[in-house]
Amino acid sequence: MDVSRKAGIVLLALTGALFAAAANAQTARTAGAGTPIPKDIDPESGNRLPLPRREDVDDDAKKIFDDMTRRSQRPLPRLYDPKLAKPMSEAAYYLKNQTGLPSRLLEIAVLTTARELDCQFEWTQWETDGRDPADPRHIEASIIDLIKYNKPANGLGEKETAVIRLGREMLGQKMVSAATFADVHRLFGPRLTVDLVNVMTGYAACTTEMTAFDQQLREGQQPLLPAGRTHPWKPVRPSTVAPPQGPLPADVYADSRNRLPLPKRENMDADGKAAFDELARAGADTTSVRLYDPKLAAPSGLAHHYVTHSTGLPDRLVAIAVLVTARERDSQYQWTQWETLARNPKDAHHLEPAIIDLIKYDKPAAGLGEKETAIINLVRAMFREEKVPSATFAEVLRLFGRRGTVHVVELVTLSSAEAAQLAAFGQQLPEGQTPLLPLR
Repeated sequence: MDVSRKAGIVLLALTGALFAAAANAQTARTAGAGTPIPKDIDPESGNRLPLPRREDVDDDAKKIFDDMTRRSQRPLPRLYDPKLAKPMSEAAYYLKNQTGLPSRLLEIAVLTTARELDCQFEWTQWETDGRDPADPRHIEASIIDLIKYNKPANGLGEKETAVIRLGREMLGQKMVSAATFADVHRLFGPRLTVDLVNVMTGYAACTTEMTAFDQQLREGQQPLLPAGRTHPWKPVRPSTVAPPQGPLPADVYADSRNRLPLPKRENMDADGKAAFDELARAGADTTSVRLYDPKLAAPSGLAHHYVTHSTGLPDRLVAIAVLVTARERDSQYQWTQWETLARNPKDAHHLEPAIIDLIKYDKPAAGLGEKETAIINLVRAMFREEKVPSATFAEVLRLFGRRGTVHVVELVTLSSAEAAQLAAFGQQLPEGQTPLLPLR
């Protein structure tokens, strides 16, 4: 069973410019210029992995590596697996440059994302651009400060207000109200609503990735985001049981069970039909709302399908990584689908009930295999800490190698983006299904 089929929404990943800009960098987040870089940071890449090189990939992927490095300033971490990097980069480039979203709204969307997730690297780059009158993303200083200091979104244009409220609810509150979604949909229409959500969740995925790899600011760059976390992590309260699912909310469609009707091939234009057919040939999701924008649908759907099914990571470890992500993101839909799979002895993702409950109720990762333990510790740190501890990352790197570490990290980042998108579109469980994730 492909869990993303019913979810209807997938993720995006890093924009190439983010990692490309970080060479020879130094301490990110709250440290000032002049602080030495940590010992486990590669000075050329500015993060915990050296730049991938052509000899790091297998012969089948060398052509993709060559094509991508000709078009990029420098290789990115995901190029340790070019078959994953290609669709991810295509989707990210499209979202950043070709959706038709005005540059000022793109700036506001990314700043809101970086502020909600306390990402120093993203915030510092985009505030710098936003304050530059010569940059197309230039916006008023008052808007930057409104986002930076978590002020109410008052006195702005209705599109600017809608973007900020969407990001704050989707990423901070982990649920989007019917009124906020209705405003976004009214102002942008279905295609640009899908694109806007994917821009924000794509940059949210960047944040979790940078937390794992400890991405550094550029050399000499001063961090611009105030210290302190906007949304501190909260422990699970195991006694809080999720209520049974009631009737569908008024703004949810019966066919998709989310806030947009199910996209159907017969209603698509030529680009949409081509994207639908490409996904079908690959065995990927053909029910996703991303098909409202076919130029986004194909690469993002293929990236998600590949990282979930084709990296060689054992199915039980895939299940563990996604379950921990769903628990950390409080994604009821994601958790319920994957727990159902993991409790089925006939499914390849089957896990021992003790492991499921350990994740579900936030118990220490003790008494497990070393790979299972390493993944649980990594994912928890990616969402709870300003950066993953060096020892936690080193253990994952020892057990999985560079390529395998990239696979684990990207699986988590894409799953976290999916969780945020599920919240934006109000995805409901299948009819009659009981929610399995305890509430916080």
